[in-house]
Amino acid sequence: MSQRRTRHDPRISSAPYVEVLFGVQSQFELIRFGLQYLPKSRIKAFYKERLEREMQAWEAFMAEFEKDFPEMKDIVPEVLATERKELRKRYKPSDVRVKKELSEDRLNQSELLLLVAHFESFIKTVHEAFLRAAPGRVFASRDTKFLLREIFDSSGPSLSTRKFLNELVIKEVKALDRESIERKAEYFKEHFGVVFGTKAEIEELKEIMVTRNKISHETYSPPPSALEEIKEQPLVSDKVLTRARHFFQCIPKLCVREGAKRYSSYFRDS
Repeated sequence: MSQRRTRHDPRISSAPYVEVLFGVQSQFELIRFGLQYLPKSRIKAFYKERLEREMQAWEAFMAEFEKDFPEMKDIVPEVLATERKELRKRYKPSDVRVKKELSEDRLNQSELLLLVAHFESFIKTVHEAFLRAAPGRVFASRDTKFLLREIFDSSGPSLSTRKFLNELVIKEVKALDRESIERKAEYFKEHFGVVFGTKAEIEELKEIMVTRNKISHETYSPPPSALEEIKEQPLVSDKVLTRARHFFQCIPKLCVREGAKRYSSYFRDS
């Protein structure tokens, strides 16, 4: 029996993107569900097992060290004792409740990081599609300087407008990717008529991005040491995460929908 081949549709669609976001959310919800019902005794056992695994790794490393530097074998017991002491501090049983609550906040942080990463990547794809569909909307009013080699194809003597446009598009996408979410919103509204949201929503989105930067760039700041600190000021609250899910799903869908209305050969609204 012959099988009918499905023709690949190269147009940009938000459906695969939304499916990825759904997968991210589902995975983290499953982890939260498991963490919620995991007994403290099992969490304690987990940290104890982790401590022993790390100590085994240290013991194996120090055994090799002792072989290579036999003259320094006297420091090995002291190094191992110090490391075990530090690991016991890190995994002490009294911290289990704090660790559990901290894990839930960090799950929110991790989900937010993934959501932002997928959002920024897809917006770059959408931006490139808009530029290829209607380059004049952005470049027609630009007094851009360029090098002659950018418009000649090395394979022949003729001018290559395709090569020139491709270089322009790549540079433009990279340039906007480095800008703030506010600037991205202004850019899409100005050039493509796509509105990311109201002024209040853009401010909210801006705060979400600021939080993402805190997570990314302040990784080494001391974590909360008490349960009250985590509950009172989680870095990513459930409310913030819910709003982030909303924005990062709705904005790309809106971009694709608007693109499909004007440039159906580049965008597919489904």
